Amino acid sequence: MKHLIYIPALLLTLFSSCRPSPKEAAAFNDRIMSEQKKVVMAYDGLLETYDSYVPRKMDSALLDFQTQTTDAIRNVRETVPVQEGEFLKDALLEYLEIYNSVAQNEADELVRLYKVPENEFSPEMHVQWENKYKEVDKKLKEADKKLQAVQASFAENYHLHLAK
Repeated sequence: MKHLIYIPALLLTLFSSCRPSPKEAAAFNDRIMSEQKKVVMAYDGLLETYDSYVPRKMDSALLDFQTQTTDAIRNVRETVPVQEGEFLKDALLEYLEIYNSVAQNEADELVRLYKVPENEFSPEMHVQWENKYKEVDKKLKEADKKLQAVQASFAENYHLHLAK
């Protein structure tokens, strides 16, 4: 009978010892979220070219954004998650797929429109560009909000304090 008391304690110890430490969870979080930061920086670089209006810089920034999203997706897919970290990895992949879609589609269209010479850039084209830009902005803000919620849940699960 005495051994029956030790079995639940032993099982509890085994299950809790398999769980990664907060330090390991933080390292996993930092590793995969660094990919998200690279994508956001590439997107910010593209946005800066809209302000400066140098068409060849737009092409280069667009290519960087497209490449970075593709690379980030591959790198995150190859990352082995910590136990109970699959939901963060999946959420980040969903987020990166949204950014990749924007990079391959809407951003490409925005650059194409924005590169039209000023004397040919009609008011209709301007409205089309503005509407597409607002659509992209809304889509990316929703993706950011969703990822932040999942990351906050992951941090809470491992008692991590995330920098804003």
